[in-house]
Amino acid sequence: MTTNTQMKPSVRQHGFSLIELMIAMTIGLIALAGIGYLFLESRQAFRSMDSLSRMQESARYALETMARDIRMAGYRGCASSNVELKSTVNTPTGFAYDFSVPINGFDATGATWSPVLPTGTGGLSGVQTGTDAFTLRGAFGGGSTITAQPGGSSAVVKVATPNDFAPDDIVMATNCALATVFQITNPYGKGGDTVVHNTGAGTPGNSTMDLAGIFVGGELIKMQTKSYFIRESASSTVANKRYSLWQFDNYKPTGGDNPAEIAEGVENMQIEYGSDADSNGIVDSYTTADVVADWKKVAAVRISLLVAGNDDNVASSKQKYNYNKAAVTADDFRLRQVFTTTVGVRNRIQ
Repeated sequence: MTTNTQMKPSVRQHGFSLIELMIAMTIGLIALAGIGYLFLESRQAFRSMDSLSRMQESARYALETMARDIRMAGYRGCASSNVELKSTVNTPTGFAYDFSVPINGFDATGATWSPVLPTGTGGLSGVQTGTDAFTLRGAFGGGSTITAQPGGSSAVVKVATPNDFAPDDIVMATNCALATVFQITNPYGKGGDTVVHNTGAGTPGNSTMDLAGIFVGGELIKMQTKSYFIRESASSTVANKRYSLWQFDNYKPTGGDNPAEIAEGVENMQIEYGSDADSNGIVDSYTTADVVADWKKVAAVRISLLVAGNDDNVASSKQKYNYNKAAVTADDFRLRQVFTTTVGVRNRIQ
């Protein structure tokens, strides 16, 4: 018996040839390389923008902090700068207490400063060579109204509450016509309404209890002496040097938060001082600290900061920039930018 079987044609299976596979792999590698390149470029752009924004933020904060204090340098409450400033402290011409001089600057040339950095201010130790420093004095702190004063030679002054006065504070009493600096020496009375300024106590202490006037209705204001300078950051290491702007408070013990690190990344600070030699309220010229003739004539301060980014290997090549009237080539691949501002000393310019 013969059975007819229908023969089905064989189905030929198709695949990729070796050439087709190689072409597909090449296209894939090209696409992957393009995506990788875009990723790396985007990542580098992000690092650059992040580094730049951090630099700008550090510079903005540093300049605003210093500018606020420069404007207040020599502030005497309602008493103008023409009013004689008296002092009862034992060292009225000492560096930290000479409030007749609102500003002192120190110009760096290599490892030396002119004028010489003052002694007795331990917070300025470690100042980075080649960077300038400056000191400000004035009524930067809080104040309160003077409500009673038994007499010019009394050791007691009554003030309004609340206030933040404490023993050892250096303060200034002013009534617009007079201004006298003294040191609070004793704990104050109930509710903080009594300020005592005896002799024979405190550092530097008072040479007399006589304030040379009656200040009822006037102000009692905290005085401060602050110094700004550049030194290594707290995060700096031997292998990875970093620098910051620091502030030293002459009335606080050295150590702990004194000096205080103000802004990271500030590598250099150069300063010029505008003097009003003829006292007409207009700055005549700007000079470095080593040639300032009379610090009492300084009416403006021009600050130039060199700020470095926090991220290494951001720049594609070693950056070239101009700073302090010189062309500089960086020794690493961090970004750097120069920031400059000029600040007037309040009540000393028009």
